[in-house]
Amino acid sequence: MTADWYDRPRPSRDNSEPGPRARVVAAATTLLLREGVGSLTAARVHAAARVTQAELNQLFPDSGRIVEAIVEAQLEVVLRAQRPSLNAVERLTDLEQWQSRLLDSCAAQGGCPLGSLIYHLAHRHDRGRLALATAFSRWQGLLASALSRIQAAGELDSDVAPEVLAVGVIAALQGGYLLAHTTQDADQLRASLDMALGQVRFHST
Repeated sequence: MTADWYDRPRPSRDNSEPGPRARVVAAATTLLLREGVGSLTAARVHAAARVTQAELNQLFPDSGRIVEAIVEAQLEVVLRAQRPSLNAVERLTDLEQWQSRLLDSCAAQGGCPLGSLIYHLAHRHDRGRLALATAFSRWQGLLASALSRIQAAGELDSDVAPEVLAVGVIAALQGGYLLAHTTQDADQLRASLDMALGQVRFHST
């Protein structure tokens, strides 16, 4: 074997294929949304994810951890889309721009990644419900921080609680998603958000 063998370029590793954990979460998410939490059996998940039973057990010793990972992944989709716009909010006009971008992204996605899990987990899986509650709390916290900056800029009454306004906006958003999905009318979502942001503007100075 010649020395120049060591200098030959090695075949590059193909990073396009998701790793085992990502495949499990993606496959389990599809199963959950299509067939409910009861479909998340070890046999079905490892077959759908193209991993061995041993790999699945090592990654997720129980189905509860799979459910928690699904919620975390869906939350990351939301935060990845929402964080840049919400972090840029300093004024009420910025919040209106966030609303516009949100409506555009909702039209593209066809729904809320987190909200889509509520039906399957809220009353059917305790760990999933707790994970959802934590996820929504993080999203609300991001929105509350944006509202706090608007308040600090003097555009919201000092006696209004940004956290309470954030709960109202998120609630309107989820209700709007539900109505828009049921009626196949995106204007339902727009109307819900308009009312929620109207309440925010009611407290403007």
